[in-house]
Amino acid sequence: MITEVSSDLETFKSLQFGPGLNILLADRHKRSGDRDTRNGTGKTSFIELVHFVLSEKRNGGDDFHKPELVGSNFVCRFSDHGKEYEISRKSGPSDETRKDGVLVSPSDLRSELAQKWFGLDSEVLSEKYAPKFGALLSYFIRKERNGGFANPTLNASTQSGWDSQVCLSYLLGFDWRLAQQLQVKKDQKKDADTLYKMIKSGYLSEGELDLNKMQARLDFLDREVERKRDEIASAQVVDGYREQEATANDLTAQIRSLNEANLSDLDLIESIETAISEVADANVADVKALYHQAGVFFGDQVQKRLEQVEEFHNKVAQNRSSHLLREKQLAQQRLSDRRKEILRIQGALSEKLNLLRSGIAIERLSHLQSELNGLEGEQADLRQQIPRFRNVSDDRRRLNREIDDLVDAIGDDVLEREDQRRSALNIFASTSQYLYDEPGSLIIGRSRGVGGMSIETDIVGKKSGGKTHMQVFCFDWLLAEASQRQDRFPGFVIHDSHVFDGVDGRQIRLALELAHKKCGDLGIQYIVAMNSDDLDKIEWDTDTFDPRDFVLDTVLTDEPDGGLFGIRF
Repeated sequence: MITEVSSDLETFKSLQFGPGLNILLADRHKRSGDRDTRNGTGKTSFIELVHFVLSEKRNGGDDFHKPELVGSNFVCRFSDHGKEYEISRKSGPSDETRKDGVLVSPSDLRSELAQKWFGLDSEVLSEKYAPKFGALLSYFIRKERNGGFANPTLNASTQSGWDSQVCLSYLLGFDWRLAQQLQVKKDQKKDADTLYKMIKSGYLSEGELDLNKMQARLDFLDREVERKRDEIASAQVVDGYREQEATANDLTAQIRSLNEANLSDLDLIESIETAISEVADANVADVKALYHQAGVFFGDQVQKRLEQVEEFHNKVAQNRSSHLLREKQLAQQRLSDRRKEILRIQGALSEKLNLLRSGIAIERLSHLQSELNGLEGEQADLRQQIPRFRNVSDDRRRLNREIDDLVDAIGDDVLEREDQRRSALNIFASTSQYLYDEPGSLIIGRSRGVGGMSIETDIVGKKSGGKTHMQVFCFDWLLAEASQRQDRFPGFVIHDSHVFDGVDGRQIRLALELAHKKCGDLGIQYIVAMNSDDLDKIEWDTDTFDPRDFVLDTVLTDEPDGGLFGIRF
């Protein structure tokens, strides 16, 4: 049990605890208004302090690392079967931890306490998905800010399902290794599913793995890799390949330009031939015919004038024809010259192209090598994957069967351990009946799906926060009694005042009275932090039980210096 909590912080209010029921009270000051709360008194800080002293991990964001508390040493003293010891932790950069004044690492301390309080040796603690000290302790010292009072079977809202199953199986006396093995199989199933999903979409047919496609792809890659290797092996790199290629491109451009010029001259020759034909066809008789059609008759004088015009026309036509013939000859000569030039350039281009065809550029070789590397990588990947993927569907089906078998085994284990099951049911029923006159229900068995162990609790009364908190109260006393019988109990249960949120005075009184009786029967310690408001709800019957007899001498208040630390921050 815890005998004392203290600190070298001058304003800290030391707390002394005795066996059995201990009530840490937060008292409302007379000047407090109706809307004042007890949140600043330090009840919750007491819970946090115990966790801080026993914690393995450092949390630099908690209250104990605020400037007002850094450097302060906090001490918890314990008594275990008459043997006294103390554990201290100094808030600071390293959170120095000591046991009986000797420096100790937090992990070593927790390993020692795991053995002392819960019977867990180092070999079990090192196993994956085994019960851990912090998870077990959090069932006996729940933290409201972690959601510890939201669900009886969870020590925090973020606790995983496997962790809850392993811890509760261990504390209640069932085979916790079945829950451990179940989670291992679930991990293997998850890995198999992940492997299955990693397959490229090209290897899937209607959502299912198609190994035939994978093998066909590998066969294709084998052929392509050999072809690429042969191409690279036979390739010759041409020196100045890019310069030779540029020259070939320039020669090609020259041929194109010459051909375009030839087309222009061919068009010109055609135009000239048409013009020559038109000149040859021209005749003065056409003019005479025109006059006759107009009904005009020429006299001899006009006839002589027309003969002169005809002679002039013939000379002009002759000159025009001569000029056109010269232009045609020049165009034909240009065509001939260009064709010779084209033949010359084509010869040079042919030489360049033959050179380029005989080898490749260094850049092309690099590109081919890069392509080969990619093909070889995919080829190697498929060679490795196909044997693994060939049986992946069988592995998934096998794991599904093994998971189902383990879930069945968990259900069978609960049925076979009749003493533990019936004892748990009776403890929860009697505890809840003490509070509500009717026994609550506790159902333990295999889950409907593949969850594993299922634990469901219920007590009479309408659904409310108070009902949930009383289920937590009853369930924690079940854990205390069941784990103590197996020597897996730290010797104390600590509850924050939140356990009584929404609970009426009658149930609060009965809960405290029951806790007092159970402490006496089991020889354990129960510490509960309470608001004076909740204590005032109780209808007193001092002839049988008076909770005020168990209030600690140190009472916290909402005065600026009345809280646990004696300061506000």
